[in-house]
Amino acid sequence: MSEKFLKSGKVKDIYEINDNLLKFKFSNRISVFDQIIPSEITVKGEVLCRIAKFWFDRIEKKGICKTQYVSDGKSKTKSDEMLVKKTEVIPLEFIVRHYNAGSYYKRHKGTYGEKFSEPIFEITTKFEKYDRLLTEEEALEISKLKKIDLENIKEIILKIDDVIKNQAGKRNLIHVDGKKEFGILDGEILLIDTFGTPDEDRFWDAEEYKKGNFVELSKEFVRQYYENLFYVCPKCGEKFSYRDFLYVQREKKLSEPLIPPLSDEMIRKVGELYGGMYERITGKKF
Repeated sequence: MSEKFLKSGKVKDIYEINDNLLKFKFSNRISVFDQIIPSEITVKGEVLCRIAKFWFDRIEKKGICKTQYVSDGKSKTKSDEMLVKKTEVIPLEFIVRHYNAGSYYKRHKGTYGEKFSEPIFEITTKFEKYDRLLTEEEALEISKLKKIDLENIKEIILKIDDVIKNQAGKRNLIHVDGKKEFGILDGEILLIDTFGTPDEDRFWDAEEYKKGNFVELSKEFVRQYYENLFYVCPKCGEKFSYRDFLYVQREKKLSEPLIPPLSDEMIRKVGELYGGMYERITGKKF
């Protein structure tokens, strides 16, 4: 299969197969706060690819929406590679939150971990250096979508999240929130990129949740590591969490501190978490 390298993202390397097809090569890179960590997680690329394929197969079988995914049968691509159709990418990211957690909790407070009576939709930019929250009007202006398109996307996401919630529930997991992306091909809106993985979505252990505990089974585990990793400002001598210092510098448009590598112990724990989540989500051995 001839291919041409196009670009590297935070997680994936993208290759052109022909005028209609691309190949995603999932790396072992990991990023938080829009920064790539200088550490690699051995199994991560394969885990993300296999979980993404699992969800795409389910969504297509249920006829929820058309997708970018191209099923290649068995063993035609490696376990960390995926064939996808070329699309015009809609420059938005769609986040749906079912529980009060993450950045939503940081912005709005309330009761951490509380289930919302109705899902909360948020939209952010995709191609800016840092993700930026948008109003619906801003999203329509940036994307050139019609309001009816946005409503259709919301409806699709809710149907997808029902599938994720039901599967997660069988596996003693709670699906807390997640991100979806869409593209356009031949005038139709398609689900693209990946979703339902520990990178894009947040999961909690259901039994621990009943006890009032929040066991993070996603990349949030890594975010929390950097929120509790303290950094001494070289100029003022004050002590900040790495995450807080990064965002202070970013807000002031000053140079950002380099993100430190993960400890060896964290690399091992994150690898175990990702491999374990493949098994918990899919019910299959990794």
